[in-house]
Amino acid sequence: MKPLNTPNEGCDPVSSNCVIWQGPDIPCLKLCKGDSVSSVVHKMATELCDIMTTLDISSYDLSCFNLKLCPPETFTELIQFIMERICKLEGCTGCKPDCDNNSVPPVTPTSAAGCPDCIVDVASCFYFTNQLGDQITTMQLSDYVHAIGNKICGIIDGTVTINATLANQGARIKALEEEPAPVILLPSIVPSCVLPPEAAEIDVVLQALETQFCQLRGSTGYPDQIFFAIDKQPAGLTQANALSFVGTMGSIPGWNSVVNNLADSFTNMWLTIDDIRKAVQTIKLNCCPSGCDGVLINLSGYSVDANSIKLYITGTIPSGFLPCSGNTLFTITDALGNSFQYPIDLPVYMNNPGGVTINLVSTPVNGSSNLTVTASPCLTNNTTNATCQSALNLYIVNQNNCPVVTLTQGLTSINYGIALTIANTTYTVELWNNTNSTLLQTAVHSVVSPAAISGTFTGLTGGTSYNVRVKLMIGTIESVCPFAAISTLPALCPAPTSVTSNLEY
Repeated sequence: MKPLNTPNEGCDPVSSNCVIWQGPDIPCLKLCKGDSVSSVVHKMATELCDIMTTLDISSYDLSCFNLKLCPPETFTELIQFIMERICKLEGCTGCKPDCDNNSVPPVTPTSAAGCPDCIVDVASCFYFTNQLGDQITTMQLSDYVHAIGNKICGIIDGTVTINATLANQGARIKALEEEPAPVILLPSIVPSCVLPPEAAEIDVVLQALETQFCQLRGSTGYPDQIFFAIDKQPAGLTQANALSFVGTMGSIPGWNSVVNNLADSFTNMWLTIDDIRKAVQTIKLNCCPSGCDGVLINLSGYSVDANSIKLYITGTIPSGFLPCSGNTLFTITDALGNSFQYPIDLPVYMNNPGGVTINLVSTPVNGSSNLTVTASPCLTNNTTNATCQSALNLYIVNQNNCPVVTLTQGLTSINYGIALTIANTTYTVELWNNTNSTLLQTAVHSVVSPAAISGTFTGLTGGTSYNVRVKLMIGTIESVCPFAAISTLPALCPAPTSVTSNLEY
C-alpha cells in the first residue's frame, strides 16, 4: 500500500508499514526487531512526548517555595534549584546564593524528627522489593530526591538516544521511499495440452486450465450427475439372458459385473447395444411375411472339450425349402480372433439329438479359449421363389479347464483347495455374495508347475450364504468357471450362565 499524501513527482513512495525495523530489541520501549517502522516511530514519538511533558517547567507547582525573584525557567534550572535547596538542608558549604534571599532560610538539621531526615511516600514508579520480599513505597526524602535526579538524568540520556535513532530511521525511511516499486515476476511453465507447448506464465496457464475445465464439466456433468447416470443400469442385468445367444449378459467377454465408474458403465452399455443389434438383425431376417414365416433355425445348446465342440441345432424347415448353396458355413472364432469355417448340412442335423461335432484339432482355434460361433443360414423355395436368410450367434464359455474346487465351511471363514492345477496358469479364486452382485474377496495363485493350491477367506459372517468361483488365465486366454455355493457355519449358542442346581447328595 502506498501513502496517499505523498507527492508523485519523480518518485514512487513506499508506505512505512512495509518497512521492517532491523535494529536490536529495545525492551524499555517494548520495540522488537521485525516491527514495522510505522510502529517503531509511533512508540518513540509517544515516549518523546511523555518526556517533553515531564521536562515542561510549567508542569511543576513551585508555590511552596514562596519565590519572588528569578524562578527557574527551564528543567535544568529546576533541578539545579532543587539541588541547592537540598544542599542548604544538608548544611553543606559552598552553595550558590539564592536569587531570592527571603524565600527559605538555610536549615541546619538539629533533630532526627525533622526533614530532610524524614520519610515520605514515593511515586509508584519508584516502588521496589527489599531482600525480605516486601514492596517498599516510602523513602528518606534525601534518597528520594537523589533517585529523582538519577531518573531525570536517565531520561535525558535516553532522549539523546531516541533523537539519534529517529534521525537514523528517518534517513532509512526516506531512502526506502525513494526506491522504485518492486516488480513481481510470476514463474513460467510449459503446458502440455491446455495451451501450445511453449513457456507461459503460470497465471495464463491457470486461466486456460480453468476455462477448459468448465467446458469439460459442462459437457460431462458434475460428478454426482455422472454417478446417478451410472446407477441407471438395470438391476440384475448381469444375470439376465442375452438376446443374441444362449447365455447371460455377464458371460459376454469384457462385461463388468461390478460397475465402479463411467468407463465400466459405457463398456456394459455398448456390449448391451451390440447384443440388441444382433438380436434385431435376426428378427429382421426372420420375422416379416415373405414366405419365410415357417422357417425357424436356432443354436439351442453346446458342449465343449479340449479337442472339439458339439452344437445342437433346432427349429423348423418347412417342406419345399432347401439350402441356397449346399452346406451352411459355420464360423468358429476364439478369444484371440483366430477362426475357421466348418460346413454343416442343416436338414441333416436339424433337431438331431446327437448334435454335430466339430473337431478343433489342427485348426487355428485354441480349444481352451472361449469361442464364438456364427452362421448365416440361407433357404430357398423354388416353388414360391421365396429366399429366407437368418443370423445365428452363439457365445461359448469354455469351462473345460475348470478345476475341481473343494470348499470347507467355518464359523467366520471358508477354506478352498484345488488339488490338480495346470502349469503356467494363473488361478484367481473369487468370493461373492449369494446374489453374485458384489465381489467380496479375491486370492490370486500363479502356478509355474502343477501343484495343489489352497487358501482361506476370513472375516465372514456366520450362517451366511456365499458363492465361490475360479477364473483361469492360460497365457492370454481366460476361462471363467461356474459358481459354487457354500455357507458359513451358524453362530454357536452361548453357554448359559448363572445356572444353579437343587440336587442334594
